[in-house]
Amino acid sequence: MVVVIIGILSASALLSLGVLGRDRQLDTERDRLNALLTLVREQAGMQNREYGLRCFGGGYEFVYYDERAALWTRVTDDRTLRRRMLPPGLSMLVRVEGKPIVLPKPDAKDAAPQVMLFSSGELNVFEILVTRDGTNEGFRLAPGAKDDSILVANLEAPAR
Repeated sequence: MVVVIIGILSASALLSLGVLGRDRQLDTERDRLNALLTLVREQAGMQNREYGLRCFGGGYEFVYYDERAALWTRVTDDRTLRRRMLPPGLSMLVRVEGKPIVLPKPDAKDAAPQVMLFSSGELNVFEILVTRDGTNEGFRLAPGAKDDSILVANLEAPAR
């Protein structure tokens, strides 16, 4: 039984890199993060509530501005917006207004976000880069230059 489990885990690790060299974990994280940002932006507009994305070493979570308490609060009552950890081997870099941000520890008390998802639909100027450690493969999320859309781009992998 142990050998079967080890075999399944090994096969899934090999498949996560893809047969054609595509990194399925990167693709999954790119699609998930983009979909969550889109969902939260819509939710912010419908609820007239300010949301944010708080990135930390190894993952990210969504927060909202609690006007009564006058502070950013982690979203804990929505399973879709739960705290997420990046898969092993993936790293995140965040820039706000062109400046790299030192990501806090996951357990830091301050819940201030780096990415603002305003109820008006506007975004602050940010760039999120998620890369595979030791490679140039990854993706980039950033607001569009002409509108408030979020642009997603794959980073080019070196030729093999």
